[in-house]
Amino acid sequence: FQIHPGGDKEARLHQYSVIVNWDNRDRLHLFGEFELENPLSWEEGGSPPNTGEARLDVERLYADYSLNSQVNLRGGRFLTPIGRWNVIHAAPLVWTTTRPASTRRLFPMSLNGAMLHGAVPWGDNALEYSAYAEMLRDQSHDENEIEFSNVRGLRLNYTGAFEIGVNLSEFEENENALGDPRYRMLGVDFLKAWNGWEISAEAYQRDRRDAGENTSGGYLQVIAPLRDQWYAMARLENLREEERGTTGRWLVGAAWRYTPDRVIKLEYVGGRDEHPDMPRGFIASFAILF
Repeated sequence: FQIHPGGDKEARLHQYSVIVNWDNRDRLHLFGEFELENPLSWEEGGSPPNTGEARLDVERLYADYSLNSQVNLRGGRFLTPIGRWNVIHAAPLVWTTTRPASTRRLFPMSLNGAMLHGAVPWGDNALEYSAYAEMLRDQSHDENEIEFSNVRGLRLNYTGAFEIGVNLSEFEENENALGDPRYRMLGVDFLKAWNGWEISAEAYQRDRRDAGENTSGGYLQVIAPLRDQWYAMARLENLREEERGTTGRWLVGAAWRYTPDRVIKLEYVGGRDEHPDMPRGFIASFAILF
């Protein structure tokens, strides 16, 4: 549910997801996630609740083959392993209803291809790695989703008392007013959690290979425990794009995670220049994983 800064209201049943898992308890693992997006929506002053925006989407569909405990091969459609938010963005698993714009607009959120991934022990901790490449161009895109192609990259993630990841990637942004520019991107992400507190951040800088233009963005988010499974949340984010210029956002709110897989979120998002994929105003949601 959302109340825009001007007072207009809207509500929607945002998403149904069905997850399918199978493995032979040895080397092969199959995974699929199928979504029904926006099956029901309503806008103040518009028509009665309608299903005109409903669409089916294959979010993930891949096979993993384990060579050993440290080396795995993946093939199919999977979430691009860039940063933290993109790979855990399911509504019941994240703290806020709105997603940081830098994790939606700066790089491909998913791809059809292959990936080599695993984890190597590092003392009492671990170093996780993912190396991936697109092999089949995406044929379907969500509303307001930017189209990318020819994607390849590498992610390294250290896991211990805290987590820190480094992301290197290269891709083309299609249907851009500037043509089909090819970018190289460097990203860094961080997570520290203790006693109910959580601090996370992501920062990205991407440079156009055939020109001096660049784009950047990131966010810093803090979660603080209150009482009775209530948590306070705050976020600052910034996004600088060649076409839109610089857009900033701040968020304050609270979440009631009354069970690990059920959460009610209340937040207010401020800033300037509202876009369909960068909302402002009061936003509330309920998410459940079962």
